[in-house]
Amino acid sequence: MKKKILPHFGQDQTNVSQQERFRAAGGALVGLLFTMAMGRYIGSVAGVSEWVMASLGASALLVFVLPSSPMAQPWAVIGGNLISALIGIACVNVVDNPMLTAPFAVGFSILAMFVLRCLHPPAAAVAMITALGSVSSFQYALFPVLTDSVFLTIAGAAYNNITGKSYPHFSLENSLKNEQSVINSRKVDAVLARYNQVIDINRDDLAVLIEQVEMKAYEYKLEGIKCADIMTKEVRSLDVKMPVEAAWKTLRDNHIKALPVIDRNRRVVGIVTLEDLLRHANIDLHKNFGQLVKGVVLSGLKGIGHTLKPDAETVGQIMTKKVRVISESRNVMDLVGIFHSQGHHHLPVIDSQQALVGIITQSDFVAAIEKSLKR
Repeated sequence: MKKKILPHFGQDQTNVSQQERFRAAGGALVGLLFTMAMGRYIGSVAGVSEWVMASLGASALLVFVLPSSPMAQPWAVIGGNLISALIGIACVNVVDNPMLTAPFAVGFSILAMFVLRCLHPPAAAVAMITALGSVSSFQYALFPVLTDSVFLTIAGAAYNNITGKSYPHFSLENSLKNEQSVINSRKVDAVLARYNQVIDINRDDLAVLIEQVEMKAYEYKLEGIKCADIMTKEVRSLDVKMPVEAAWKTLRDNHIKALPVIDRNRRVVGIVTLEDLLRHANIDLHKNFGQLVKGVVLSGLKGIGHTLKPDAETVGQIMTKKVRVISESRNVMDLVGIFHSQGHHHLPVIDSQQALVGIITQSDFVAAIEKSLKR
């Protein structure tokens, strides 16, 4: 019975920590204290008795509880409240019937906020209060409405940023922008166009959140799959003492761009690529470089062994010693950052004894994802 009743009392809202609840409530307290203190001081200097607006509490809720909301941004708070106050005052001066003034003021203020891209729910209350209070002086729009709105956003910017919340809020996509996120944003635009309703979240943030949810779904499906399950076990390697000519022949004959280098205990001590071989070849970059390249290409690089430097006799002398490896017991999701962010195309796999037992390529990883999605 309890489970059936609780959802009707807001249990479907996003769960936040106790720390975040106290942070938001404390922000509203501090922000309103600052705003009201400044408003009262300015009001006393200017000789104005009305120095705070009733809807300020609702604006504070948005600024401190939902600092990333488009409706809580400075332009929404300041612009929405000011425009609504001006429209409410104008309606009071034009329409003499309070029964008509309030509905017209609220309706026109919402339309104006749509047009000027500053939707702010408490601003509709500003229009309503202005109309019901028969406020006819446009001075009210400047003080307290504009003044209070500015001070509240200043307090919001200071408090939110001090407590770790971005305000004014910049979308997540600004820091995570890539080709895939741009595609996701376009998909979100298409869905929102069909939805045709205002949502209280930044469109770019929504696209990034969807992307992160998709990643979590991949993690769930790939949970329990280890690198040992997807690696290629029959892996070629080069002995650290192998002659360079033999290493070149191995890469050339098997059409391989790089191979791990192992010692006598099969521990990975480096990696050799085609670039390593060419870099250590005795090529004169200043004399007849074009003829040399042409000759090498025409001969299929078969004669490169005769152009090697005298001191480059073994693989161990030319290999790149800094090589990234991964344990066979690691989860395949650990490969995402390695392949995506670090630009690796193949990754040697080692066992608990640090010995080479396989290799994982980007193709192996993609195949594992495709297989998991079919489960």
